[in-house]
Amino acid sequence: MDTGVPMFGFEPLHEAPDRARGEHRVVLVHDGRILLDPNAGDRLPLLAEVEHRVAPSHPLTPIGRIGDRHWWTAVHAPDTDLDDGEFADLRSLHARVDATEWNAAGRGTQLLDWLRDHAFCGRCGTPTELTPGERALRCPVDGHTAYPRLSPAVIVLVEREDGRALLARSGRWNVPMFSTLAGFVEPGESLEDTVHREIREEVGVEVSDIRYVSSQPWPFPNSLMLGFTASWAGGDIVVDGDEIAEADWYTPDELPMLPPPMSIARRLIDGWLARQG
Repeated sequence: MDTGVPMFGFEPLHEAPDRARGEHRVVLVHDGRILLDPNAGDRLPLLAEVEHRVAPSHPLTPIGRIGDRHWWTAVHAPDTDLDDGEFADLRSLHARVDATEWNAAGRGTQLLDWLRDHAFCGRCGTPTELTPGERALRCPVDGHTAYPRLSPAVIVLVEREDGRALLARSGRWNVPMFSTLAGFVEPGESLEDTVHREIREEVGVEVSDIRYVSSQPWPFPNSLMLGFTASWAGGDIVVDGDEIAEADWYTPDELPMLPPPMSIARRLIDGWLARQG
């Protein structure tokens, strides 16, 4: 299941669609976990079957549609029986539902976070209002407008001319997993600038021949991962000791524990393995 594949044909909806047309499912969230369809645990529930469980204090918000399939998002009412149905966090949900449903779930959780974090104007504290026709919250007093936050980040597989790939382990992980290098884009940086800076900061090497591969929305909580490959241009590995605990050059037959298939990091690694035959 490759959730990195773009959802071609997905149409974001900023206003409520006609409930009488098509299929309508909901990302119903309680304490960071998402309710699964009580009748079929491999998809999101039908809105009509669980609408009584939506918290009245939070708006039922449309996410978007593909054809006549619609998705909404909402907060689960705290006083409703939580034992009625199964809840799953977003990571484990990936193994339970198809790519389209998982993407909708990621969009839904991000929208709920945005609605919560921008319920009041950041300038004057006035309650904000949804702006018709666009995904925006606007202050009725000073006009300040807040859009959903999106944090661009680069993720890079560095290859050496002898066929080895640079993989690293974060000191923040509680498992001995090694992955590609990644970091957020700073204000004023190009993506290429970020690639050079992050790799230099984290492992002390220089790269060249930076090539874009693909992207993946990563809703943990609001990143857009932009995947690249690059060639080693010089320098010995010197880990920063902060974000990176250890790093090394690996051949295809001596790989450590790798990221799960759901991640663009794994797709970059699998692409390198394919190039090595």
